[in-house]
Amino acid sequence: MVGILARLPQAFIQEFSSTITNNNGGPMLLVIEIIIWLLVIIACVLLVMAVRKIPVQYARRTTTGDFEQDMMGGNRQWIPLKLNASGVMPIIFAQAIMFIPAALAGLSQSETSQSIAGAFSNMFGFWYNFVFASLIVVFTFFYTAITVPTNKMADDLKRSGGFIPGVRPGAETSDYLDHIMSLITFPGSLFLALIAVFPAIIVSLGVQQSWAMFFGGTSLIIMVGVAIDTIQQINSYLLNKHYDGLMKSGKNRKAVA
Repeated sequence: MVGILARLPQAFIQEFSSTITNNNGGPMLLVIEIIIWLLVIIACVLLVMAVRKIPVQYARRTTTGDFEQDMMGGNRQWIPLKLNASGVMPIIFAQAIMFIPAALAGLSQSETSQSIAGAFSNMFGFWYNFVFASLIVVFTFFYTAITVPTNKMADDLKRSGGFIPGVRPGAETSDYLDHIMSLITFPGSLFLALIAVFPAIIVSLGVQQSWAMFFGGTSLIIMVGVAIDTIQQINSYLLNKHYDGLMKSGKNRKAVA
């Protein structure tokens, strides 16, 4: 994140020089670019923090005489399934794969191979970004499938006495969670792919390449993700120390006995 932020001032100065000093659009164009950049940041924040809450019901146990009776209507909690559970990893995987076609095509001197090498060497070109976005969608499903253990979640839920209303514990709960993950991963993967290729769209509108790189891709998602994680860690620390949190008044709260 520090390395990405270190490049931000220079990229902005170059864009400022291009639009203001060289009179290439004027101040209004620069203001519009900043507004679009802020909107993209908000979209990244929503992508990182968006979750699908699965309601979970826990049985409330009461002791009556010599036996225990499970009473329905106990604690009600949620299983948060993230819209983008894979984070930035699909983009990193896709970027690694995108080097292969250009490298293989460069081994041949034919016109077809040279055209393929040229198409996959231009990261702002149409075919590069089309294949890039497709790989991101595929890797999002793949990485989510291997990192979200729905079977373990269902087993842990069953052992703790919890259940999803209307769904039987065990295998049926696991299948239900798999189904929900598939439904939310598809729009999440499309959203992630759109953010990843958005710098190419911005470049086609006349923005400097160095400044356009901050409109999406790994740079923006890493910055947003690290910033959110840092704020959450600080808030967790402050709450443990009986403070209201970083984004609130910060007054010391008395510990509850």
